[in-house]
Amino acid sequence: MKNNPFLTVFLLFCIQVLLIKYLDYVDLEVKIGEGLSFAFVCFLIPVVSIFLTMFIGESRYKKSFKYFTIFIVIISILGFIVLSFLAALGRSFNH
Repeated sequence: MKNNPFLTVFLLFCIQVLLIKYLDYVDLEVKIGEGLSFAFVCFLIPVVSIFLTMFIGESRYKKSFKYFTIFIVIISILGFIVLSFLAALGRSFNH
């Protein structure tokens, strides 16, 4: 299990989703979809994945995990752009 970075990224994603649901449940004053917290939510998993790619030793998963990391980074950037656009569009309709 410790040699499989895919499992680590999947578990981090699950923890992030559960943390967002918990913060929504306790109804804190922090809104997840605004500002720095939104960028943190979008880019936490890709940053961890990049660090895992850099520090992974010789492993049979190294090449495939590198491609997986590139895929995650691209999806995160596209998701951030699309969700930021939709949030700005929603704010413009409120005015």
